[in-house]
Amino acid sequence: MHSMNPSTVTVIVPTYEEFDSLPSLIDAIERVRDESLPKLNVIVVDDNSQDGTEELIGSLQKEWVRLLVRTQDRGLSPAVIAGLQSASGEFCVVMDADGSHPASAITAMIQALQDGADFAVGSRYINGGTTEDGWGFLRWLNSKIATLMARPFTRVLDPMSGFLALRKTTFLEASELNPVGYKIGLELIVKCQCKNVSEVPIHFSTRLLGESKLTLSVQWQYLQHVIRLLRYTRPTLVSFCSFAMVGLSGAVLYLLLLVATTAMITSVPLAIALAVWLAMTWNFIWDRKYAFWNSRQQPIYTQYIGFVLICSVGVLANFFITLALSKSEAIPLAGLIGVSIGSAVGIIFNFLMTRLIVFRK
Repeated sequence: MHSMNPSTVTVIVPTYEEFDSLPSLIDAIERVRDESLPKLNVIVVDDNSQDGTEELIGSLQKEWVRLLVRTQDRGLSPAVIAGLQSASGEFCVVMDADGSHPASAITAMIQALQDGADFAVGSRYINGGTTEDGWGFLRWLNSKIATLMARPFTRVLDPMSGFLALRKTTFLEASELNPVGYKIGLELIVKCQCKNVSEVPIHFSTRLLGESKLTLSVQWQYLQHVIRLLRYTRPTLVSFCSFAMVGLSGAVLYLLLLVATTAMITSVPLAIALAVWLAMTWNFIWDRKYAFWNSRQQPIYTQYIGFVLICSVGVLANFFITLALSKSEAIPLAGLIGVSIGSAVGIIFNFLMTRLIVFRK
């Protein structure tokens, strides 16, 4: 194969206890270097595995392979970011060390960038891409659900791929990189504002050596990551939906508290007031955490007072309607009607006022 336009390429390989897999991967990358990308170099970013990786890289005596050992903030995504920051090439490639990503696809991914793509992904799901037999239904389903969850950010068929390429200048334009877990590719597509993403078909192999890192913890981290990206791309929508969901939970809690307080307290107005206050405090705690996650600079007690004052319109409507109906209707029904009307009256007003006044940035 003839060499391509001899651009400089840095391949970043994040590792943790991948000693057994590295020799064959480096051999495969070396073939690509010899055949088409003579200015390719490799950075192995190891999270202090202490499994012989340092000695292995030293014994290779290849000037184009270097090791970066990290002892703090360990994890795949921070390792990739550290590698990208250290990269000297015009183009950067990120790939797993476990042999699941074919090094032979690097050439096509760099070509895609040279042809004008902002970002290139080694894809299992584009025409020509395949996965190795033996995945199993649950792993396939997990991948499809994760891909569906990425739809608000990109139309890429395989956004979960950890095999990716981009220009170093594109990486340097990223803002607020804050990945959670293993899916750094989706983070880079969003934060680098990559619109033209090219998918290069690959055969995704099941790892032969070492242990898989796909766990429930990784899936939970991905859900957290998606929420963070939604907050980044659609902050007002996420804030309002979170506010509404917290309000719904507060309404359910209010009804449960109303049953309890009226059973324990003979004064109906006092029982209703206590249930209202406890439910409102519940709403404040969770709104501050989820609906207005980026507005906690002010002291919590001043925010609480402001929250109570602003929500007083809906709260008073709820209180007096519940009190009036409690004389002719069962308490749970009176509370349901009261909280429904109070919520309808207050939701938009409360959201706008708490956002602009109480939880302003």
